[in-house]
Formats: sequence, structure tokens, C-alpha cells
Amino acid sequence: MKKSTIAFIAVLLALGAYFAMDARKSGFSPFQFLSGDRKIIEETTMSFMEDIQFKDFDKAATYHDPEDQKKHDIPKLIERLFKIKPELLDIMEYKIMESTLDSSGSRGRVKVQTKVHRLNTDDFRDVETMFYFHKKSEKWYMELESSLRNI
Repeated sequence: MKKSTIAFIAVLLALGAYFAMDARKSGFSPFQFLSGDRKIIEETTMSFMEDIQFKDFDKAATYHDPEDQKKHDIPKLIERLFKIKPELLDIMEYKIMESTLDSSGSRGRVKVQTKVHRLNTDDFRDVETMFYFHKKSEKWYMELESSLRNI
């Protein structure tokens, strides 16, 4: 092979790697099809964030294990996370930064970056949050208490 062909292939590979990493940072992964469980926990996280954005805390609580759903006060947990009352919090946008599963495939976590507007101070900030999941009886449940309380 000619040196120019090898150099051209190397440049193409470098560009492909760069765009794959850049796409992952924007919340898109070209390799998501490799894990159905990763896709499930990412979709659950996005649905949860939408519920929080629209202040549907009853629905947001349903992502937790049914046995413990009544024990958690989601508005209080959100207030602790963002250090502001939920009615003064405007979640403007959110995106998944990364998601991972453990080696057993029964635990997962999703890192989310959220842009929020604090209405009482007219302050804007980006908040990164890690959401934890456990798989029980072939169904994924968000561990809301550890996800929202222990930031």
C-alpha cells in the first residue's frame, strides 16, 4: 500500500473516533444497540426527568420499587438535590452523559446533566446527577432515595 493510502485511512479512523466520542458526550451513543438493559435505564431516566420537569411527583415515584414507593417524599428529595423548593425550580433541559451496568447486569447507573433556572434568584446552573438502578425479577427499578438523597 502506498503511504498516502495508509495516512488517509488513519485520518478517517481518527475522525470516526472523534465523532463517536463527541456524539456520546451529547447524549447519543452509536453503540446503544449493544445493551437492551442500558437502553431501558436510559429511557426510564429520561421519563423520570420529564415527570420532574412537569412536577408530576406521583408518577415520578412509580419508578421506585413498589414496596417502598409510599415511603419517599419526592418533592422533599428534589428540594434537597437542588437546594430549592420544587415550585421555584424550572428544569430547562437535561441530557444523559453516560450510562453503565455492572458486571452482573443487575445494577446500573445513569449520569444526567440538567440545566435549571432558579426562579426566586433568577440564577441558571448546570447540575450533574447520578441515578442508580437495580434489576429485580427482570424489571429495572430506580433507587430514588439513594439517587436523589446522596448527591
